[in-house]
Amino acid sequence: MSVHEEIREQQKKLKGQGFKAHWEYFWEYYKIHTIVAICVIIFLVTLIRDISSSKPYGFYAVAINSASSAAQDILEKEFVEYSAFDTTDYDCMIDTSQSYNLHLIDEVTIATSQKIMANMAASELDVMIADSEIFTHYANQETFMDLRTVLSASELESLKDRLFYVDQGYLDFLNTDEYQNYVSTGEFDPSNEYAVMADAYNKDFILPNTDPEKMQSPVPVGIKVEDSAALERAGAYIGSTPIAGLAINTTRPEMSVQFLHYLLGE
Repeated sequence: MSVHEEIREQQKKLKGQGFKAHWEYFWEYYKIHTIVAICVIIFLVTLIRDISSSKPYGFYAVAINSASSAAQDILEKEFVEYSAFDTTDYDCMIDTSQSYNLHLIDEVTIATSQKIMANMAASELDVMIADSEIFTHYANQETFMDLRTVLSASELESLKDRLFYVDQGYLDFLNTDEYQNYVSTGEFDPSNEYAVMADAYNKDFILPNTDPEKMQSPVPVGIKVEDSAALERAGAYIGSTPIAGLAINTTRPEMSVQFLHYLLGE
């Protein structure tokens, strides 16, 4: 007997037996199909709702190694109010959930690194806050904007004791054939201070010099915000020196500078 004939035969048997019998027959033969159909409908409704309710970012910051992932809600709410941010058409994201450990490259660190690279590649990241070790790590990968291009001379002067510098000479060395040869062979010129610095970092994670007095070409790329009232209210950094910098390819520099002023309590 074919499936079609079997169904017709069952329908004849059910004729006149009421709703309960019909329901039991339906559930026996179509239970799996029904469950799958319901799951698909729920998935599609959820997907459509998320797509329709999602908005593009009007500002995106990440705070790496924050002491509290709950700080996100506080910082977002305060900055939206501080900047009169338009939440009708745009989202404000200040991600405080990311962790990065230079000395233990585990799944969490890799995931954080990949997320930051993806956001940088998409020109979505505006500002990064991180403890001094992680900020130095990223600063020496040409991650941050020269603050002289977005802050006035008077602003920089008022912040001179807070500024974090990177040596442009070291960054330039990392783009030379000499450094690429070192990566391939492990050989370097011990008389070249940048080559020695790069070797110490690659082998032992000894971070490059951060003292501008010892740099050939110091560039201000970060602001130390360890006494930020905003970060303190959010419980974001405890017992460390957070530094904030603008992503080198931010498409929202004015909003990013506003965020720096917010962190500084200005």
